[in-house]
Amino acid sequence: MTALTCSNFDTQSTQCEKLDIAKQYLDQHCPLDHGSHLQATHYVVYYNHVMAFFADGSHCGLKYPKQFVALCGHRDDPSAILLKKSDDLHIEITFNRCGVSGKFDRANIDDIQVETPLSAVSSDTELNKLWMSFLSGVQHTTFCKQYTAKNGHDYCLGNV
Repeated sequence: MTALTCSNFDTQSTQCEKLDIAKQYLDQHCPLDHGSHLQATHYVVYYNHVMAFFADGSHCGLKYPKQFVALCGHRDDPSAILLKKSDDLHIEITFNRCGVSGKFDRANIDDIQVETPLSAVSSDTELNKLWMSFLSGVQHTTFCKQYTAKNGHDYCLGNV
C-alpha cells in the first residue's frame, strides 16, 4: 500500500493496492510528461490537454498529449477522462469524491477501466468490446457511452 494515495484503514487497503497497480498501468501506457499518476492529486482538462496536478502545486500534461480523447463532466472537475493507447484501445479514469475508492484517493479516482481486444456477441449479434475494471475485476460491454471529445464534439464509445 502506498501512503501517498490511500489512507491506512484495513478495509480500504485492498482497494488502495488495486488502485496503485492501475496507476502504474497508466504510467506505463499513458505516462505523464514528468512524475507519476501515483502522485497526482487532481486532473483537469485545460484547452485540449489533460493536466495532472501534484501536492507541491506543480503540474504537467501527458507525455503524449494525443492520448487524451474525451471527457465526461466539466473540464475543471471531470467525472471521467478517456485516454487512447497506442493500440487504439481506451482507458477510462472515473472520478467520484463520494465513491468507494474516490473518497480515499488523493486525486478522487474511483476506478480505472481498460478496454480489451476481446469482443462479446450481444443479443442483436453485434460485436462489442469488453471492459475490465482494475478495482472490481468486473467485465462488461459498452454499447454506447457518450463523452465530450477534446474538440467539444460528441464522442460515442460503442459498437465495434
